Amino acid sequence: MFVRKNKLCNQIVFVDGMWGTGKSILTPIVGSFKQIEKQMLNHNFEYVCTLENFDKIANSEAKSLIQLMADVALFNSMISREVNLRPFDDSGLLNNPNGLRYLKRLFKTGDATVVEEIKNDNPTLQIMTHNILQSSKLLFDTFDSLMKMIVMVRHPVYMAEHWFNYIDRVGIDLREFTLTTGENGDIPWFASGIKNYLSMKPMDKVIYGIKALMDMQDNILSEMDETRKKQILLIPFESFVLDPHKWIKKSTQLLETEDTRITYKVLKKQKCPRVKIHAGKGHSSYGFDKNLIQLSEEEDYNRRLTFIHEKATPKAINILNDLSQRYMENYDFPRKMPWEASHVHSNT
Repeated sequence: MFVRKNKLCNQIVFVDGMWGTGKSILTPIVGSFKQIEKQMLNHNFEYVCTLENFDKIANSEAKSLIQLMADVALFNSMISREVNLRPFDDSGLLNNPNGLRYLKRLFKTGDATVVEEIKNDNPTLQIMTHNILQSSKLLFDTFDSLMKMIVMVRHPVYMAEHWFNYIDRVGIDLREFTLTTGENGDIPWFASGIKNYLSMKPMDKVIYGIKALMDMQDNILSEMDETRKKQILLIPFESFVLDPHKWIKKSTQLLETEDTRITYKVLKKQKCPRVKIHAGKGHSSYGFDKNLIQLSEEEDYNRRLTFIHEKATPKAINILNDLSQRYMENYDFPRKMPWEASHVHSNT
């Protein structure tokens, strides 16, 4: 049995969410808080958790590996090893706060003084992940009370277009790194239980995939005790961009830290708070079009919903309606939302 007895990383926060939930807005804001490290995008945490969740890795070895990965990530962050200098990446140095801090760290020697600095300052490692809440039992078992998780959630209609422009890359595009199953490795891990997945229309794959992850999320949360539930903060995207200060307060309370003057500079850069929930930034490769910002919220929502209706089967539309209803019932919003006034109905 492999064992990682020593622990260098004593505080860690995972900023998680499904594809297209807008978590890239949140990570630089969290990184602006006192004693929180700049976000790191590390898919290995997702891979190990998923494999362990499917009993493909022994639990004890997986726990040792996860702890070791966190320790290495924190040490590397403290000396700016592997710092992302790409100017257009969400995780890049220019798109995150305290850039000068990480440039200065490049000149550290990487000796035992770094370990002492970690012990004295007790920084919190920040890892951005995708779909890890659904298989996060390993994380909680490994880090226990030392770990927190902030999860961005979003109305499924707002995720669908992003997913539609991404889903068929899984298992095909060499630049796409989701764990896959199936004879040819072209089924996302979370879709392994979906019957006839490969023969579905792309938009049906989107809807059934979102449903699978939402079901997994609900299941793991229902199985958690109250102590663990208090280590998780679920943030609805729409509520966050309209009223970010409420969620910043909740986030700093969860992480037992404070916001800083930089926090509000980052908020402005992320175009928060907003008058319209879709008036932000996005990736054109996933369907974002800045010209659509001119639309009203209701017009934008109806455009998205019409796009889905044109490409999905009636059965999938009914599932989407159920998912939307579940989302609306689970979360509160600061004002009337565009889906409440939508004139597009299901084609049953």
